[in-house]
Amino acid sequence: MIYPHVLLLLFLISSAAITAADAAVTKMKTSDQLTEYYEIRVVELMAIRDVLQHPEASDFSIETNKGTTTIQITDRSETERKIRITTMREERLFYSTFFLNTAQNRIMKRTEHN
Repeated sequence: MIYPHVLLLLFLISSAAITAADAAVTKMKTSDQLTEYYEIRVVELMAIRDVLQHPEASDFSIETNKGTTTIQITDRSETERKIRITTMREERLFYSTFFLNTAQNRIMKRTEHN
């Protein structure tokens, strides 16, 4: 005969195991999403580096193992540039806009779009 307190103890142990497994899965999903986010940011910064190295360049694309990145330079003044970067990865689009100060070779502002 199993006593009620033994059943309660077994129930608590199994509940703790299920909760721990769920927490581990959630952590793995979060780390995958963060990895994808930062990989996209690295590709964007590679594109910005190319723009800074070749200031007279026109619109161009970069093909990487993370997807296709398209760079559009929309505002070409003497001191500032507005650069829109679109990254397509696994049928999903990521948009961001960078505002560069060409005199100082600095990123002044960065915005993300959905």
